[in-house]
Order: sequence, then structure tokens, then C-alpha cells
Amino acid sequence: MQGADRVQRDVAEVKDRLVQTARASAADEESILASAEQILRSLANQPEVRNAAPDCRDKLQNTLKGVNYFTNIARIGADGEVLCAAVPPAPAVSNVTDRDWWREAEERKEFFVTPLIYSTTSQRNLLAGVLPLQGVEGRFDGVVVLALDVGWLDVLLHSRVPAGAVAAVFDTKGSMVASNNPEIAEEIFPNGAKTSGSPGELLSAKAKGANWSYTIVSLPSNETSVGFSMRDADLFAGTYLHVATDLLLPVLMLGAASLAIWIATDRLVTRWIVYLRRIATAYGRGHYAIRPVALEEAPSEFRTLGETFSLMATGVQDRDRRLRDAVAQKTLLIKETHHRVKNNLQIVMSLLSLQAAKMRDPAAQNALHQAQIRVNALALVHRILYEIEDLGAVDLKLLLEDLGHQIHEGFGAERRDLKLVIDIAPRQAPSDLAVPLTLFTVEALTNAFKHAYPANARGGTIRLSLRPIEGGNLKLSVEDDGHGVEQYSAPGGIGSRLIQAFATQVGGTASVQRRESGGTTVTLIFRDPESENVDQDSEVADRKIKSQKSAALTSGF
Repeated sequence: MQGADRVQRDVAEVKDRLVQTARASAADEESILASAEQILRSLANQPEVRNAAPDCRDKLQNTLKGVNYFTNIARIGADGEVLCAAVPPAPAVSNVTDRDWWREAEERKEFFVTPLIYSTTSQRNLLAGVLPLQGVEGRFDGVVVLALDVGWLDVLLHSRVPAGAVAAVFDTKGSMVASNNPEIAEEIFPNGAKTSGSPGELLSAKAKGANWSYTIVSLPSNETSVGFSMRDADLFAGTYLHVATDLLLPVLMLGAASLAIWIATDRLVTRWIVYLRRIATAYGRGHYAIRPVALEEAPSEFRTLGETFSLMATGVQDRDRRLRDAVAQKTLLIKETHHRVKNNLQIVMSLLSLQAAKMRDPAAQNALHQAQIRVNALALVHRILYEIEDLGAVDLKLLLEDLGHQIHEGFGAERRDLKLVIDIAPRQAPSDLAVPLTLFTVEALTNAFKHAYPANARGGTIRLSLRPIEGGNLKLSVEDDGHGVEQYSAPGGIGSRLIQAFATQVGGTASVQRRESGGTTVTLIFRDPESENVDQDSEVADRKIKSQKSAALTSGF
């Protein structure tokens, strides 16, 4: 009984709301047509327009400026001739006595709106607001006409009508001239505004498989009307909700009880589980100093579990401390190993230097000197590994700059006015990549200082550079402006073999090219170890395999 009573009351409220919404939707259309009447009355009182003076057209054009709804204003004489217009008509339509609304204008004395007409001047459908004028002794003195573009009525309907509703504007004959949904409006209003019901009455229709309720609201000032409709499902959604609420109230009460149980469970159990989960997440991220100290109000089971977490964190902290100590000791031993290897390599260099001093054969001395330079390069790598904190990465910029300066000084390049220009991009590389890069640089720089310039020649520039290039690669190049290094092209030459062997070890490609302006460029292109597109683990594995394949080439060195 309560649900049935609610339905009756809600249906009455829906009817009233639909009529009020329809009147509100028609307010814009009525205000536009009312403004048309005010504009025409204002123009009728101006002598330039009333008497069709020479500046009549300018006055009408100025009136149209900034008024988007209206397309034209015209002053028409008592004989039906267009005396002046903001947009002059074609000569063939300069007389309007054959129009249906003209006879009505001769009979009426008040403003009225014509049915829908098609204007050949503006090439669109219009509604015309007509204001008849009276001359001396009350005789008919023509009209002032204002053309309203019905397209603007469509715009207003689309912008003002609520979503899901359908509205339509009807002319004085009841024909539909504008709608926000013409397809559905033609089904809802099959006879236009001429329905069996009276204005303001709530009516029903069926369109697109849905039931619609609609009403027709007349605009009292100009005899046009507006129809407004909505789907019954949207109109009576609140009614359905009210009835469902009345019927489901016991269920809602049960839901409220369940909510109370859930809140109690959250305070007693869930929040402590969430708290302990946060503690466990912190431990997973290595923050073992955190302790579950906020469990004083928790049940005893959670306090016991929190104490277990604390004991676990303490044990993990102790184990991590021991592991860090072991890693630090291992790091110290590795650095000490690098230091001793460097010292041993320096001893080897000294032995090679002593042995070279006893040699009388220049070729033997040269070979020992070359070996001394290569051993020195290896010693430089181990020195840098000993000095850095991160043993897994070598600063290529520091390594190659020190190496270049050592070779420059070792060959007495300053006495021969040979300049070394170094341009190295900052890069970190693993030690297994730094060693072959160092040996490649030693081989290329040594050949440049030794063979690119004759012994009695003075002046020259050698450039050592490391630059990133496209594709996530690095380009290491040694470039001289001498007369060229011939041993690279000698078949079976050790220089060419070593260059290719070192390139294979780093997984790159080496090339030797003659410069057009004189000199030689030795280039090595390999993957950038800091590139985000490189899989470091796969690259290290590939480099080890290639290093094993090139062992035969490097065994002579």
C-alpha cells in the first residue's frame, strides 16, 4: 500500500515537472521572437526606415551587426515593393504581394510570425517576424520584416534541452521547423503541434520501441509552440527507486548490520594485518631498523607475531652485516690483487727495458719497446681498477686520456712538434671491455706516432676521440695527418691482426681508411655499455665467446 501510494504521488510530480521543463525550454525561443518584435518596433519609429530614406539600408545593416539569429531586415511599402533591405533581394522577388503572409499583414495591426518559408535571397528556411505599419488616418502603410534563421533554433535546442529529451519548435500552422532529434520527433509528434490534447496536457507516444511522455507549450506572444518529450524510463526512474527503497528497506537494515560487523572486524583484525604487511614490505626493501611498536592495542596474537617479526629483522640485520664485511674484505683483496698485478707489470716493463738496452739489433729493440708499451697499457688499466671504488666499471675518459699522454711522452712527441688532441666522451665500461679497448688504442696510437711521420719530420696532429653515434654505439678513432701507416695493409701484418682481434673481443668492427687530405684513420665501432637498449648480460656472454674465438690471433702477442 505504501508503494502504490508513492507511485501515484510520484506520477503527479513527474507530470508537473515535465510541463515546467517544457516551458523553461521554450523560454529561449520565445525571447528570440520577442526580441524580433522589439527590434522591428524600434526600427518602425526611426524616420530613415519608416520613410525608406537613402540611409535606410545602412541603418538596417547596422542593426544586424552582432545579431546572429537574424539574417535580414527589410522595409516593404504598401504596394508590396521592397523599399530597402539589409540584404537586397533579387529583382525577380522585389515584390511580395503574392506571399500568403502579405494578405494577413494587410488585415492585421499587430506583430505576428509567419509559417515556415524558404528565402531565395539567403537560400535557407526562415521564420519571418512581420510588423504591419499604419499611415495617415490608419491606412495600411506596408510592413517591416525581420528574417529568423531556423538553424539557430536547432542550435538552441541542442544546447538547452537535457540529455535524452526530445524537443521541437512548431510554426503558426503547427508544422515542425526545428528539433534536436528530428527522426524521433516526427514519430512523437506525427501531426505536429495539432494534437488531440490541449496545450500543457501530458500525452503519450511510442517511438523507437520506447514509451514517451510529451506536452505542447504555446508561446502566447507569437502563436508558435514548443513540444517537449522524455522517455518514461527516464521520467519515472525516481519512482522506481522510491518503490524499490520501500520494498528493500529490510535488506538495507541487514546491510547496515553487516557494515557494523565489517567495521568491528577492521578495527580488531584487518588494520593490524595491514600494519604487519607494511612492516614486512619495509623488511623486503632492506629497512630492518623498523620495528612493529604500534601493536600495544592489538590482540595478543598480533603482538606475538610482531615480536617474531622483530627477532627475524634482528637476525637478518646480523647476517647482512656479516655479508657486507665479507664483501668489503673481498673488495679489498681484489684491489690489492690489481695493485700487485700493476707492480708486477711494471717489473716486467723494467726487465723489457733492460733487455732492450742490451740489444744491438734495432728490430729487436723496436719489438721489445712495442711490448713494453702494451704491458704499460695493461698496468694502467690495473692502476685505475685499484684506485676506483666500483670495481665493476672503469672510467674510459680517465683511462684513455692517461694512456694517450703516456704514449705521447714515451715517443718524445713534443721534441718533434707532434700534437695529440684528445676528445673522449664520459663513459663507464666493465673491466673486460676496458682491456681490449686499451690495447686497441695502444696499437693504433703507437703505429701513428711511429710510422705516420718520418724520423726527421717535424709537426703534425694526431686525434684520439670517443663519441656516441646512432644505434646505441660508440666510435673510437685514432686519426693522423701524416703520410699513412703502411703496415695495416701489409698481408699478415701483426698490426692489422691485433686491430681486428681487439675489435672481435669487444664485439665491434674495426676499419682502416686513408684520408683524402693525407693520413690514416683507424676506427672501432662497438656497442655503448651505458645504452639502455643493450642487454648487459647477453653482451658479456657474447664477448667472452668472441674472446675465445680470437685467442689464436692474440696468442702471438
